Amino acid sequence: MSAKPKKKYNTGKIKKFLFFLVLAILFWMLTKFSREYTATVDANIVYKSIPNETLLAENNPETLSFDLTTNGFEFFYYQLKQPEITVNLAEYYKKGNKTVTIGNAQLVNLIENQLDEDFSIKNLSLDTLSINLELLVSKKVPVVSKAGLNFKKGYMSLDSISIKPDSVQISGPREVIDTIASVFTKTENFKNIDSDFSEKVAVTVPDAPSLSVVPKEVKLSLRVQEFTQKQVTLPIEVINLPQRTIIKLIPEVTTVSFNVPVKNFNKVSETDFKLLCDFSERNPKGNFMLTQLSKRPSGIRDVEIKDKKIDFLIFKNDSKK
Repeated sequence: MSAKPKKKYNTGKIKKFLFFLVLAILFWMLTKFSREYTATVDANIVYKSIPNETLLAENNPETLSFDLTTNGFEFFYYQLKQPEITVNLAEYYKKGNKTVTIGNAQLVNLIENQLDEDFSIKNLSLDTLSINLELLVSKKVPVVSKAGLNFKKGYMSLDSISIKPDSVQISGPREVIDTIASVFTKTENFKNIDSDFSEKVAVTVPDAPSLSVVPKEVKLSLRVQEFTQKQVTLPIEVINLPQRTIIKLIPEVTTVSFNVPVKNFNKVSETDFKLLCDFSERNPKGNFMLTQLSKRPSGIRDVEIKDKKIDFLIFKNDSKK
């Protein structure tokens, strides 16, 4: 059997048909979309130029809708991209107020100007746009160091850590600021310190909305030197002893140990100390007194008195009753 002949299509006629079909659709769309329509459009609200002394409160309107009369092309555009209405708060804000109010007429004018077309806008979903603000307050609070300092063996600080500046300015809503008495530095650990210490550390901002801290970092510094231990043997002096009363201390001398900077080791001697017991503060039941240093040189650390309790014997008491 012979094969059936293939049908031949007139491609030229098909192309012409498709061309006129597309052309007809275009004319239909132009006719359809060029007409005026009225429909509801939703728009996002964007707040800008918030005054420096204020903060935008929560739960302010984020969208609004209105009836818009325009051609179909514009409606198609707004279906693809939802319009944004920018509200410049600084234009409507009055100093000290916690609410910004934009009336209906102002709002219509604002929308028409921003859409940049000769549209007809009616039936706003908000008769009045009210924007709530929080007034910001500021105050200075001290900075507390949370840095962990670990010294190399034999090294110690000469004084307490220095923080500069020692306070910062915090700003935010009053109800938040009133609860903050101080701020802390970031927790950082510094190990094997064997020389004068100086580091910049960030200040941590309390976990609260829209809270600012100035400055955001402080400088920690500390004088550090190598220390060594030293001991001195000191006599014990008794004060407030009644006349004609003779006592014997047990012991009469004791040792005082302390850490001293290496460079000052030979500069510190027994004459820099004074150790005493106050007879008027004796313990009559236990028959002992407590030792105390009434004089000591500056710059020494970790002072320890070997005999903190001193027993005593009364040999003679000729005082008259």
